[in-house]
Amino acid sequence: MSSIQTIEQIINKHKQLHFDNRAELESALTASIVKQLTQAINDDGKASIAVSGGSTPKALFSALSQVDIDWSKVDITLVDERWVEPDSDQSNERMLRECFLINHAAAANFIGMKSAHDDVASGVIDYNNKLATEIKQPFDVVILGMGGDGHTASWFPDAPEIDCALDATGGSLTLSTLPPSQPMPRITLSYPCVAAAKHLYLHITGDDKRQVLESGLNTNDALPIHRTLSQLEQAVNIYWAS
Repeated sequence: MSSIQTIEQIINKHKQLHFDNRAELESALTASIVKQLTQAINDDGKASIAVSGGSTPKALFSALSQVDIDWSKVDITLVDERWVEPDSDQSNERMLRECFLINHAAAANFIGMKSAHDDVASGVIDYNNKLATEIKQPFDVVILGMGGDGHTASWFPDAPEIDCALDATGGSLTLSTLPPSQPMPRITLSYPCVAAAKHLYLHITGDDKRQVLESGLNTNDALPIHRTLSQLEQAVNIYWAS
């Protein structure tokens, strides 16, 4: 992939929703997610959702937490996590507990990625087991984010594991990554696990991230977000507001 036109073609495969402000985005995205979780509960007796960390989704999580659905029938987990203790200020789990697993959503079944193991490799094995036994698969909803470097999940451009993470034929649902640009190891869902989801969202805010999404980084390198969107057969709902 070496041109803006190619990126445009990739983006145009998917459903783009642009909002005037973040409050409108969060309201619309909350309504869509709640509808899909409720439908899954009605159809299957249970629902599952994997969410991303960072600052962007905090207001969305707060809005979701206030919706009165049967959260006791919803499995909530993460798309990726830093290999830090759950009480660390770098922990996505901590952020979720503070912003999402409150109000009505406190009744949800949360399954974290960070285990008590010292090494992330053992954590990957542990979390793969949880996916097989504790978390409804495939996910009903997956919400991806995107960094300013074009990464999504913990699929970073400089991660030695990037090709493995994005391998559509890979067998593992989870893997670890250690990008040189990041200070600590990470555990992340793999592309096959994300791609199997019934409903996929990409939630981004800010003009800078829109520029990265639509135009890349003025290099000839394929960014992880573009590789992901290019491979996916199903349409991703791209929610963006400045």
